[in-house]
Amino acid sequence: MNRRMVKFLPIALVVMTMGALFAPVAAQAAPVDDLQAQATQLEQQINQNAEKLGTLNEQINTAQSQLDAAVADIKQADALVAAAKAKTRELKAEVAQRAASVYMQSGTGGAVDELDAANAQDLSSKQKYTSLAAQRDDEILNNLRDAREEVATRKAEAEDARQVAQKQRDEIQAQKDELAAGQAKLEALQSQVKGQIADLVAQAEKERQAREAAAAAARYNLQQNNPNNGAGSTGNPQNLQPPPSPSPGVGAVMAYAYAQLGKPYCYAGSGPDCYDCSGLSMMAWAQAGVSMPHGSYAQQAMFPAVSMSDLQVGDLVFWDGHVGIYVGGGSVLHAPHTGTTVQITGIWPGVIGAARPG
Repeated sequence: MNRRMVKFLPIALVVMTMGALFAPVAAQAAPVDDLQAQATQLEQQINQNAEKLGTLNEQINTAQSQLDAAVADIKQADALVAAAKAKTRELKAEVAQRAASVYMQSGTGGAVDELDAANAQDLSSKQKYTSLAAQRDDEILNNLRDAREEVATRKAEAEDARQVAQKQRDEIQAQKDELAAGQAKLEALQSQVKGQIADLVAQAEKERQAREAAAAAARYNLQQNNPNNGAGSTGNPQNLQPPPSPSPGVGAVMAYAYAQLGKPYCYAGSGPDCYDCSGLSMMAWAQAGVSMPHGSYAQQAMFPAVSMSDLQVGDLVFWDGHVGIYVGGGSVLHAPHTGTTVQITGIWPGVIGAARPG
């Protein structure tokens, strides 16, 4: 059983970091630069925790698959035991019926002096048949007993596997809950810092406007009234298009994936409104008729591995607990983690492999 466990910063360290940041945040006179540095540090910590949460989500997917498989094995073992018991009852009834018939036949014979050589030979043949039938019945009953014992052992092993998978899933969920609680506190601190930055920026903007108004009044009779050219310009949003694909199937995969750009990440999401990393790759490749489980570890295990130097558009690129779809040029399309959207980025460090579905 796969028991990968994510390594992340202890929650105590997260709380210590929050405590260290909180004291200077409370000082209203803190310069904007100091607050900005704290906000940047909080943003980095939040992003790191979000990546760890994404990894834990993928591990929960894997543990749940193992738990479901163990439960299915238990149900199958129960069915086999029930079938073996029914067959045993059926055979015992047949043996009892045959024994009664032999007894009845043996009780209807005539006197000993009525037997001749032919009758004796016939009786001997019947006795041999009866002995062979009894031996066969014993063998079948023994085999059924052995089968029941074997199935009972299989059920016990499946139950052990179920308990292990349940325990692993519960442990990962507990880690996720603990990390999520720390994440919520970090986000609350980040909101406070940003609020203080906004207040300081607004105050500075008011002071700047007051200075400019005073300077304009002083220069009023010396300068011409120039139009305000300070407005910025807005550009059209990028209209990204899928790259050329090696096959029509991959083209459908990439068309679907590109259509999801900008949609938010959500745990266990498989569209159409939000996705996690493996939910996005699963739904994209479904457009080419390829079925795969919802979990990055399982997806990596079920397809042929490819070298990073031989990547083609549509290949899956894997990290520990994360997956993205290769789009060429050293980039992947993926749903990174909570707080982000489906996007295209360069391939992150820490890649553990790549695979080619289909």
